Amino acid sequence: MGLLFSNPTRSNGHTVPSTIIRNITALSSQLAYSETILGNITTLSTNAVPTTQGTIQGLVYVPDLLSHDVCFELSKQYVPENATRQADLPPTDYILIALVPWITSSCTKSFMKAASMDPLHAMLVYRPDDEDGQPPDADSDMWYIDGAMNWKQSNHFPVYAMSSSSGQRMMQQLNLYSGSLSEVPFAAQINETYSPNPADYVRIWTQLTVAPERSLLAIWALVLIILGVIVTVIGGTSFLMHYVQSRRRSSLRRRVMDGEVNLEALGIKRLTVPLTHIQTHPLFTYNYDPPVSSPNPRRSLQSPTKASFDSASPSSSYKRGKQSDRLDYQPTCLICLESFESKVTIIRELSCGHIFHPECIDEFLSEMSSLCPLCKASMYPRGHCPPITNSMVRRELGTRKLRSQRPFRPGVHNWWHQLSSRQGPDDPSLRGLSVSTEPSTSIQLQKQPSPSGPTRERMRELITPIDETNSDDGRPQWQRAARSVFPGFT
Repeated sequence: MGLLFSNPTRSNGHTVPSTIIRNITALSSQLAYSETILGNITTLSTNAVPTTQGTIQGLVYVPDLLSHDVCFELSKQYVPENATRQADLPPTDYILIALVPWITSSCTKSFMKAASMDPLHAMLVYRPDDEDGQPPDADSDMWYIDGAMNWKQSNHFPVYAMSSSSGQRMMQQLNLYSGSLSEVPFAAQINETYSPNPADYVRIWTQLTVAPERSLLAIWALVLIILGVIVTVIGGTSFLMHYVQSRRRSSLRRRVMDGEVNLEALGIKRLTVPLTHIQTHPLFTYNYDPPVSSPNPRRSLQSPTKASFDSASPSSSYKRGKQSDRLDYQPTCLICLESFESKVTIIRELSCGHIFHPECIDEFLSEMSSLCPLCKASMYPRGHCPPITNSMVRRELGTRKLRSQRPFRPGVHNWWHQLSSRQGPDDPSLRGLSVSTEPSTSIQLQKQPSPSGPTRERMRELITPIDETNSDDGRPQWQRAARSVFPGFT
């Protein structure tokens, strides 16, 4: 770009500092040379020099060769006679940038030697006889001087190689902007616009934006840092998700053990009841005495009475009386479909109030399902919990969110417990109960027959269908791997 400089020597013997008066190119690109080279530049040497925010700038000139140097005559065909030399610059110590044609290695050596005494901050070289395009790489033997690259360390200034066309255009502009204000291009317009002193200068000023060349070690360090950040983010996210899922599993395990959640009732996991817990449900002798007469025929079909063998537990007979008035009449075992025989059949009553043959309900609860075959109330004991997986957590959370959007409808067993709390020992449903005084242990020690094949088929029909397949089955391998790393993803 073209800059207007003041001449430090003025008339009458007075001197003033040499300063930049105008950046002609910036004010009007039509009044001076301007070119921006974004590519086709190769860094040959990177000797450290002072930079301003990563830039090197200065006046462009061609170093002077000695007249007896063989390169003096050889360079005339590449360097115009009026190209800016140091003598054509303002007589002050401005920062300089040399422009040199790489004719031969020996001539370049002569140019570098001539420029070594100047306030040089950089040198631009170009091979005038090369085809236009990207200059050769920095390690090419075309840049050898005296058969080696030692010159890169001996110079105190960096060297940059330009393309042949860019170097020749800049050299032609140096030839045009080397004279007085009456000789440079657009002299009339410049004088009319800025009214400079005739002794001032218009010269070519260049600015190089440089960046330190990254070594292979620095590039690998940057790659490792990026990989480290990625691994840290992935690892931290995975750890956080695993921690959250662990807390959710612990919460679900606690709620299952407290009886707040039943996995089988939600269709999440098939559960079975330990036999020791099943045997805590009381045994009774089925005892149904139909009333002789009743004003209400419908009521006479209800109230099957069951006598407890435990004379020390009158509360059990009280409980039976309450339920016999509230539950439907149940004359048969709903598992084997065989009728109960009054005062003969031994039955086991679940906490929900439904009765079954002990051999039927024991095998059903211990091997098939933890839910009552009739009302689907849970018989799963508190304090017990199966292994909790992330899939179970996701399904329970989704079910809970879905149910929170619907109005609450209590189950059969919840409804019964609410009714039970409002009855007392004088409830009318207790009338007509007979209580046996024989010990219940004699019943529990008897060997129970195993259910028949059709009974087991009936058990399978009574269990609630549950999809216990792994939620990751059928997914691509990468999705299963992603879910194992990020368990929070659905």
